[in-house]
Amino acid sequence: MNKRQLSITALFLISSSIAMAQSSVRPIELGIKGGGTFTHGFTTIPVQRVGSVEVPQLDNKSNGIGYGYSGGLWARKNFNTFFVQAEVTYNRFLLRQKTNVTLDVNANPALSNALPVTVLPGLVNATLNVTSESSLEAIDVPILIGKRWMDGKLRGYVGPNFIFVQKAQAKRVNTGMINANAAVGFPATDIPATTSTTNLLNRYEAQNLEVKDFTYALELGVGFTPLSFLDVDARYAVPVGGVYKDKNIKGFLGIATVSLGFRIF
Repeated sequence: MNKRQLSITALFLISSSIAMAQSSVRPIELGIKGGGTFTHGFTTIPVQRVGSVEVPQLDNKSNGIGYGYSGGLWARKNFNTFFVQAEVTYNRFLLRQKTNVTLDVNANPALSNALPVTVLPGLVNATLNVTSESSLEAIDVPILIGKRWMDGKLRGYVGPNFIFVQKAQAKRVNTGMINANAAVGFPATDIPATTSTTNLLNRYEAQNLEVKDFTYALELGVGFTPLSFLDVDARYAVPVGGVYKDKNIKGFLGIATVSLGFRIF
């Protein structure tokens, strides 16, 4: 082989090496990931009846961001112009809410049972301030379709997320006052803070607040790969399949997730 042939061969090998270095995207990638979840939302519970009395509509407003976690496995199949990514993760979401409501004491068994005397419906009402933290633990299986830019470093994606609920409960703190009714000689009385926990997957405990054990969300996000083995992702999901079994319960739930992913293959 003469010097000219050697030079051409060396130039070809160098060019190939540079091209391979620039194209760091493998056909198939596997990895692990972990991060935090940030949940917010509001819930409107319609009018309910308890015996002969009515519980007015409850407007549960957002009480700040609830913090949780996410961790699991991911796999990505890269094609010429797009990629498909599937994941299996275990997640904890926390929804923080608050509400204020005035209702007949007979609509709340805990209040009516605490009174020293039996009060007929319509005579005495109470004003309650309720704060709640509803936690949900689930196995998520998102199937995402996306596209790459910047030589594969920047990614955008969207797709369904299938949510299999493993645990759901609500912790509530109630405070307030039983309002005075001079007509029957009932004085105003403070209600001390009480805490309760409800299993939202149990229909007998949760009643109309029973949570579905399966639902689905629409998820979209962006990712950046600063190093060949490291992904940084931010995404947002909305459970469009609903959360509660009672379709009359309305509201909004948004879940943001920020995570780090490490490629192991």
